[in-house]
Amino acid sequence: MRSDRVFRASHRQPARNPYGQTRAEEPLCVAMIGRELDDRTLATLHETEARALGLDLNVDRLDPHAMVRARPSLAEMLDMLEMAGFAGACIAAPYKRAAVAHVDTLSPLAQAAGAVTTIVFNGRHRHGYNTTAWAFREALRRQLGDRPPGRVLLLGAGPSGAAIGLALKDLGASDILVADPRSGRAEVVALDLGGTVAGNLAEIAPEVDGIVNATPLGSRRRPGWPIGPALLRPHHWIAETRYDPLETDLMRAARARGCTTFDAKTMAVFGLVRDFHLITGHAPDAVRLSASVERHLARQPA
Repeated sequence: MRSDRVFRASHRQPARNPYGQTRAEEPLCVAMIGRELDDRTLATLHETEARALGLDLNVDRLDPHAMVRARPSLAEMLDMLEMAGFAGACIAAPYKRAAVAHVDTLSPLAQAAGAVTTIVFNGRHRHGYNTTAWAFREALRRQLGDRPPGRVLLLGAGPSGAAIGLALKDLGASDILVADPRSGRAEVVALDLGGTVAGNLAEIAPEVDGIVNATPLGSRRRPGWPIGPALLRPHHWIAETRYDPLETDLMRAARARGCTTFDAKTMAVFGLVRDFHLITGHAPDAVRLSASVERHLARQPA
């Protein structure tokens, strides 16, 4: 797929009022930067919500790996977007950690996670945020209700795993055991969280209260099991962060074994809500966005 619509002649620096909101007559442009972006990318739903609010907003996908003539660096892409008057950018893999070096200020969550998922351009100043941590925290808070997280096995120590670990810590997890095929990454995240590097999953998994999949495994592009289904127990709560597909093999297996399951839809909705508000200055309708996510995912091939 070739990236398009990124540098159109119609893109101008948006006029902003003192409260940071864009005037209705000016187009608002947002970029999605990442690899292998396609129509399943939920950030495109920002356009749908903007229309419902009477805003003119365009979300443009930018994948340098799909470009034929040149592959600009992240620094070059952000410079060009800023000059073209974009309001912000949503950052996907593999650029989340690299983006930290290309913003002027970091939110506390972005600094703690060491990764940026959202950049807001404000004049010549760039603000970096991590909405993964916030979205997962708010989703799991509602999903667990009065149930404490307890001891949690965190599968994956990449940028998403680090952010989700912060959310688990904030929610009061009594211990966070971090598992990753690259042991060095697990050690770093566990140290930052005050947690533990997970050893033998066959021994550890039955003893924890919750399991979170923060790996790419289970998506359409990366099929596979983040943990063997035989290790799941009825007392577990299982949280998934992959929404493509929403019903992953892990979710099906966990449900079949009597676990309490939390798919990634609620987290995805909160992520969209946070990104939209940060970039546009407008508060989206969370119920409407949730319905948009449902329709969007229902249209994807099984």
